[in-house]
Amino acid sequence: MEPLESYMASEIAAELGWPRRTANGELNGLAEEGEIRKKKPEARRVIWIRPE
Repeated sequence: MEPLESYMASEIAAELGWPRRTANGELNGLAEEGEIRKKKPEARRVIWIRPE
């Protein structure tokens, strides 16, 4: 992930060849550890951002 660039779980999953559910779990784990930020601009949409 590039710093300050927003990503969706489906983009990460496609890049890594993972199921979206797996990518979502990994991204949630990274967010809990403070490695990335999770933003929810809409009810069914989440974006992930890596800080600088």
